[in-house]
Amino acid sequence: MSDFKIGDNIFHKSNSAVKWVIERIDENEAYCSTVIKETLEHKKEVFALTSIEKCVEPIVIFGKRTRNNYF
Repeated sequence: MSDFKIGDNIFHKSNSAVKWVIERIDENEAYCSTVIKETLEHKKEVFALTSIEKCVEPIVIFGKRTRNNYF
């Protein structure tokens, strides 16, 4: 089980397209909310802690590509 905190961006394992924000955490449940972009509707949901995962920002690595002179 991950260490979830209030304010973490998470997604439910069944639908990773919707980002949720944790508002409150009780024993094994996370009370979350999100805003639907198309309708600007505010939705709230309760998830089990075992059914959610933290959103991880993509990592971008800039590196120098070495030149291969062996053609």
